[in-house]
This record gives sequence, structure tokens and C-alpha cells, in this order.
Amino acid sequence: MMSRDPLGAAEQLATAEEIVATLRHDLRNCFGTIRNAAFFLKRKVAREQAFQDDPRVEQFLDVIDEEAIAASALVDGVIGAKAQLERKPGSASALECVRLAAACARIAEPGIRVDLDAVDGVVEVDPAELSLAVRCLVENAAEAMAGGGVVALRGSVAGGRYRIEVGDTGAGVPEADREAITRPFYTTKPGRLGLGLNIAGRVARRYFGTLTLGGAAPRGTRACIELPLAATPEPPAAGPAEPPP
Repeated sequence: MMSRDPLGAAEQLATAEEIVATLRHDLRNCFGTIRNAAFFLKRKVAREQAFQDDPRVEQFLDVIDEEAIAASALVDGVIGAKAQLERKPGSASALECVRLAAACARIAEPGIRVDLDAVDGVVEVDPAELSLAVRCLVENAAEAMAGGGVVALRGSVAGGRYRIEVGDTGAGVPEADREAITRPFYTTKPGRLGLGLNIAGRVARRYFGTLTLGGAAPRGTRACIELPLAATPEPPAAGPAEPPP
């Protein structure tokens, strides 16, 4: 019997969030167009006799504008509250997140293995979200090596930040496709949504980090998530010395 995917809930939420974000962007543009059109018509007919004789014309144009504003606000809040409730940010072991990502990565090609080499560091994240972001990068790297190979998963600490690197030995991303691969739903793999990089990037930004993509040596692609390390708590101030008995 297969065990339950420990990152399944985080993946469902992240996927829904990316879909809603894309729809939100497109719908905002539509609502903006509707509002601009209503504003133009209101000015255009302001001097018309029919407009002056029937005040409902102005009222209807105002209703269109108000409903477009309300619909835009509704779209903005459709998933935000649910996502906020389900996240559990706090101090987390980056090493444990990386290990979970490697253990849960869905790699169909038997000739691919994950080579993990990471030190620990404490970061302020929801550990399920960070694990999911890294898993997305590992799975992307594995998919780039159809004939087998090694996914190099590295975790290191430098300059107050934790750095997670995922490299593959595939053919690399052609120059013409480098902008396209960051778009939602862009994929060359049948059955995939093409949201892995978007999920990883959104998680990194949510916790004040970055996601960067580049070439790997001697070939392939390298994806890197960097997050600030959690602040080290200040030691308690020493109180006054007690007098000897």
C-alpha cells in the first residue's frame, strides 16, 4: 500500500494559488477594460439629450463601474484567506526540508538519482512549502535528463543566507525558451501543468528569498533558492551580581 504524500496538501494549495493568480491577473485586465469603457461612455453621452432626460443611464454606468470594482476585490480574496490559515511559518531546519524534498520527489526514470549534500541552517518558513518548492526543482531537473543522470541537490550557508542549488546534466534550456519556461502552464512534458518554477519562485519570494536560473557546468541547468537565515536570539542580559552570603 502506498503511503500518503506528505507534501500532497501543500501541492494542492500551491497549484490552486498559481491558477488563481493567473486568472486574477487576466480578470483584473478585463475589469480594468470594462471600467475604462464605462468611463468613456459616461463622458461621451454626458451631453446627449437622452442622458439628460433619463438619469438611469448615468446610474447604470455607475453600476457597471462599481460591480467591476467589487468583482475584482472578490477575485483577489478567493484563495488568500484559506491559504493564510493553512500555512504554518516558523523556524525550520532547511536541511530537513531538503531531505524531505529529495525523499518525496516523483522521478519516473530509473536511471536518475539524486545526489544530496547539504549542511543545516534555520530559516523562517512553512517547512511544507519549502520542501514542495525544492521538490518542484528536483522533478524539473529529473525531467530534463531523459536518458538518466544525476540531480545534484546542494544546501549551504553563506553571508546570512541559506542557498539551495538543484543542478542537472541535461541539454540545458535553449536561449529562446528561457523566458517562456517562467510562464505559468508552459511545459513540454505531456501530463504536466508547467507550474513547478512558478510555485518555487512564489514560495521563495513569500519568505523574502529569491529563485534564480542559470547554466550548470559543464552542461545542464542550475536552479537556486536563497532564503535569509533566521535571526539568532540575543542572549539574556546579565543581571546585577548577587552579594556574597
